[in-house]
Amino acid sequence: MSLTELKDALGITGSTDDTYLNLAIDAAETAIDDLCGRVFTAAGSATARTYRAQPYLAVTDDISSTTDLVIKTDTSGDGTYDTTWTASDYQLEPLNDLAKGRGVNTIRAVGSETFPVYGDGLAGVEVTARWGWPSVPNPVKQATLMMASRLYGRKASPMGVIGVGDFGPVRISRSDPDIAHLLMDYRRPGIA
Repeated sequence: MSLTELKDALGITGSTDDTYLNLAIDAAETAIDDLCGRVFTAAGSATARTYRAQPYLAVTDDISSTTDLVIKTDTSGDGTYDTTWTASDYQLEPLNDLAKGRGVNTIRAVGSETFPVYGDGLAGVEVTARWGWPSVPNPVKQATLMMASRLYGRKASPMGVIGVGDFGPVRISRSDPDIAHLLMDYRRPGIA
């Protein structure tokens, strides 16, 4: 999310609060990534990460593109990823998610290939990829906007009190059900 988008949503024209607004954006993006167990912004370049796998399945972080994708395995258990797989050796899953603008996070071995599995927990797979999602989904953008707006507004209510009503202090609720609803389909299974 950009500073301009948040300022437009809040009706702010000056630059006096830009520091607070940028902090709210960064905090909202980080909180949503942590809540969902994934990073939605696509990395600009490929980096290598290692994983443990089952014989036919490797679960990874989200991959945003097949550009620069390289899969290597450590066939001797010595920490050297010496075997590079070809595109016909694996299948990215969930199927068709890259075409839908979503990241993929599972690599299935196909044909005669299998991933090495070591009893001592050694990572047998190295994946070099552009991590994240191809584009940030609209519900995630909206949730980020809502959360950043909420966090920015908290500077006026540091103790969680937004005013005093007939029955005492009016407090900010702990969570926003609309944000939770927008994000529920984007949380990785097993992430609390």
